[in-house]
Amino acid sequence: MKYMLIHTVDESTIPATRTGGKEKALDAWIEEMTARGVVLDGARLRPVSDATSVRRTADGATVVTDGPFAETKEQIAGYDVVECPDLDTAVAVAAAHPTTEVGAIEVRAFDPGMPDPEVADEPAAGRLRYLMLVCADMRRAMAAAAENGGPEPVAEAEPDDGDDDIDRWIADAGARRLYGWPLDYPDRAVTVRRVDGRTVTTDGPFAETKEQIAGYDLLECTDLDDALEVAASHPVASGGVIELRPLWR
Repeated sequence: MKYMLIHTVDESTIPATRTGGKEKALDAWIEEMTARGVVLDGARLRPVSDATSVRRTADGATVVTDGPFAETKEQIAGYDVVECPDLDTAVAVAAAHPTTEVGAIEVRAFDPGMPDPEVADEPAAGRLRYLMLVCADMRRAMAAAAENGGPEPVAEAEPDDGDDDIDRWIADAGARRLYGWPLDYPDRAVTVRRVDGRTVTTDGPFAETKEQIAGYDLLECTDLDDALEVAASHPVASGGVIELRPLWR
């Protein structure tokens, strides 16, 4: 089973260095989890000041704003894609990461069927990588799933998010989209922190906001404008919001 570890920190409380200066601990975690075959992909993100959000209005106009999709104290600082036999194992993997000492890690399962990501260590010449967070209000869909007892997520927050629309978007994005996949509902997430040396887990995402991360894609584009073009054409941009964050390379 594949899971996304969403690393979140309050940037105002830590130095602008890798994981609050815990480089050795981070390198040790990466080395161990890679050797175990747990980590499939991951990256640190540029500061939240470099975030850009994209929406599409009812009349089809694209609205671009500086900043993340949600104004919260803790913001996304990085991510990892891991493969674990179950949620408990994924939570243990997250608990061993140094981010939990300076912030939190939201553990979210991917929808079934996600292939292993195949990403080169470095982007192609003249290109930059962006994490594209697909965010939507999924409260109605989560409530319906809870009422029906259905195990599979059903995204209904957006008017044009059918499989055909997504397939067309993927085709139009072409080589600019490296890979991506939808996530399970946020109410099935587990958030991990360390408090006074103890691992503390809570059910749910790192922040209770109207819009939550429904999935993500990794883009490789010539520049921000190129990435914005890809993001603005995503079906979820109509009715939801897309956050673009450059990777820290």
